[in-house]
Amino acid sequence: MSLYPHARIILATMTVTQFMVQSEATRQAEVKEAVTALLSPPQEDERLFIHCLSNGGAKRVYSIAGVYQKATGSPLPVKAMVIDSAPGIPQFRRDLHALSVPARKLNWLLWAPYMTVVVAVASAIYVSVHWMPKWWWRELVWGPHEGVNDHALINPKCLKGFVYSKEDIIIDWRDVEGHAKLSKEKGYRVEKKLIEGAEHVKMFKGAGGEEDYWGFVKMIWDKAMD
Repeated sequence: MSLYPHARIILATMTVTQFMVQSEATRQAEVKEAVTALLSPPQEDERLFIHCLSNGGAKRVYSIAGVYQKATGSPLPVKAMVIDSAPGIPQFRRDLHALSVPARKLNWLLWAPYMTVVVAVASAIYVSVHWMPKWWWRELVWGPHEGVNDHALINPKCLKGFVYSKEDIIIDWRDVEGHAKLSKEKGYRVEKKLIEGAEHVKMFKGAGGEEDYWGFVKMIWDKAMD
């Protein structure tokens, strides 16, 4: 990372299958190595910065924070967190687009049955999330969504930077602003950056380009250190 060339980097990814079907217990088991790395020496002079992408990234942060809290009894000591293209609440059209991404390179014989399943899944998620009690989809949606604003999991002094776009067809910009507002109400410091003309998790390609995007990231870290 050119901004911080001496930083230790922990990369945590998530597939569509992991996002959709894994239990939180399984996800926490998968991130134990990340927590072990966070707890390994040296810790005294280290400061934690999180840069998460999309709902999958936010969900990974939620799992890591949960494991860390169980291991230490303390919230994840993150100083600053940039949340790119997240968080969002399931919406049929947006979910349909997100789930169809892996099928873009399939031939039509595979594409047709895959998309049939995608439509069924997106429909079930939409109905369940918007019409069923919150506990019904807690592990998929509400746990991570609420957890990243939980002082028991995320350092109450963490500075959160939300970067998002109205052109994002997967995550609704109004969901992001709503979550940012809730974060502020919970006592977190919040900064927002709305980027014009940017696609999902491609905010650095929007108006202002990479210089503007990474300038925002650097600003978040610098403010967190004040």
